[in-house]
Amino acid sequence: MLNLIFLLLSLSLIIFVNSQNFEKSRSVWVEQGLVRGKIYKFGIEQVQIFRGVPYAEPPIGDLRFKNSEDESQLHPIIVWIHGGSFLAGSADTGIDMEVVARNFVFKGVTLITVNYRLGPLGFMSIKHSDGRVEGNFGIYDIKLALEWIQRNIKQFNGDPSKVTIMGESAGAAAVSVLAASPIMKGLIHQAIAMSGSSTAGWAINRHGQPHWEMSNIVQYLRCEKYISEEDIAQILNREPLIERTKKREVCNLQDSIPECLTNGELTAEKTVECFRKEVNFSSPLFRRALAVELGVSKMVVDNELITDSGPSFIQNNARIPFFTGVARREWAHKKPEFYQFIRFENFTRGLCEESVRKIIENAFLARLPYKVGNATIELISNATFLRYLEDIHINYEMPEVVKKLQNLEADIEFVSPCQKEIEAYVLNGVDVFVYSFDYMPRGPLIEEEHWHYTLFGDTPVTVKRIAQGNTRHGPFHGLDHAFIFTEGYSSNFKIEPFSKRDKLMSKMFTKMIINFAKKGNPSIEHFQWEVYTNSSAGYASLDLPPRMIAGALHFPAADFWNKEAEMLSRYTVVEHFDSEETLTELSAEERIQLNAYRRAWYALWVLIIAIGILIWLCVICIVCQKGGRVIAKPYDNIVINR
Repeated sequence: MLNLIFLLLSLSLIIFVNSQNFEKSRSVWVEQGLVRGKIYKFGIEQVQIFRGVPYAEPPIGDLRFKNSEDESQLHPIIVWIHGGSFLAGSADTGIDMEVVARNFVFKGVTLITVNYRLGPLGFMSIKHSDGRVEGNFGIYDIKLALEWIQRNIKQFNGDPSKVTIMGESAGAAAVSVLAASPIMKGLIHQAIAMSGSSTAGWAINRHGQPHWEMSNIVQYLRCEKYISEEDIAQILNREPLIERTKKREVCNLQDSIPECLTNGELTAEKTVECFRKEVNFSSPLFRRALAVELGVSKMVVDNELITDSGPSFIQNNARIPFFTGVARREWAHKKPEFYQFIRFENFTRGLCEESVRKIIENAFLARLPYKVGNATIELISNATFLRYLEDIHINYEMPEVVKKLQNLEADIEFVSPCQKEIEAYVLNGVDVFVYSFDYMPRGPLIEEEHWHYTLFGDTPVTVKRIAQGNTRHGPFHGLDHAFIFTEGYSSNFKIEPFSKRDKLMSKMFTKMIINFAKKGNPSIEHFQWEVYTNSSAGYASLDLPPRMIAGALHFPAADFWNKEAEMLSRYTVVEHFDSEETLTELSAEERIQLNAYRRAWYALWVLIIAIGILIWLCVICIVCQKGGRVIAKPYDNIVINR
């Protein structure tokens, strides 16, 4: 279903319909929509009266003493694609209708929000026997919505030639794909991607079998694979007592195993038919357990919507103006338990090294189009530790270590993929506007969670965390959303109170978005937002006041991951893998850097050898000099008696 948010302002107009007997009131379509009349009876006669039929805006404010404008004027469109790891969320998540009307509709923009299939129904992939891959069903839903807009939006005074898609997190990755996909030409004219890119490892599956591939899900449904008891306990802690104590006959929080999956060998086609008819994906507990086990749903290369999994997909197809950026510290809201840190204590270097390696394995390797061996992982992990945690001032206490790990993970998953996408657009000569959301509220930020514990039965325990904005170490993932569609709240937190300063930030940010939707440029009064180019790279720091910062986004973080780490991963691959997983050749720039390293290495050895020769020469000279002294000559003044 498409959720259309629009506004009809009208003058009072009454239409009298000829006298006749009515059984019920009529509804009539007019230019502005459906209007319904009301039946009035005068004696034995009936009349139907239509009141408040809109035909023009009310002549108040700036329209007073002025002819009304043409109501046929079309308005630019923003299509909002919600985030949620392709697992959760909806078209109205974090949407306040009154705020949306004030921030967008009253400013002459038609806002459309879209629901699309999530989890296994939207992002399960199917590999057929002929090698053909199907998937991305949720993204195809959005494509259908955009096609509907082209056919119908004029009836709502929307301009089908000015469609801007906008998304955050997973929604931004969807925007990234849709903006570049070859089958989307003509449906989208501009794009806004907030904290997400299709070049990130969590967005598109790069190599190997996707976790959400149908055959893998079958193994969980058949109880051939088991979700860990620890993860199941965590899920049930959020459920009432009746759910936690319910006896289940089969594994993985399922009520039963679909009979169609137990009938011997199944082809992909037969399995799909089984999934359609018998598999119960409506069970919220099983869906949650599967999400905890398999992680973020990913898009796949299907050679239609998505033709490649790497940055070359963007480089080959980037064509429309792009507005993108990240929060200053995307993962600043991640708690220590995300990194398996439970107690507040000092850590050893070994424990920190282990944490870094886990992030490399879970986040960085996912973005590579090939597998790498343990030696390579170790090398990249060591280089990463030196860059992020080998600090002479670090004392290995939990708050400091967690902060550095947050930065590390954010740079891998958001900053460097965003910079990679920026450079692909610039390479194609397309206008791209880049930002860093650097604004932080000064008031309290409140987070609430609801848990169930056996001790309290079915009564949920509300866990509330309150922290001052200046103690959160910077703007985090999703914070910008709370300044666009609401006054300070998102799906998991709220800013309370929403101060005058916060409202000023909201006004500025939404004005930038509206200007981009209307004019293709987010500049506002008193702030000129420069296009990002190779010759004048720069991004906008969105704060009060905003300012332009020269250079790449959060330089030099992206360079380390996009150039140095990726070069190490390619050069040191030594293990042999399946023929399908071929190694990517080094680029010309990387070959130049590698040759420079080699020359430096050779020069170092030449220097060492030269120093060694010099030392030996010195030793020989010293020995020779000692041999020529008197003390070293035979004595001729000694008499020996015979």
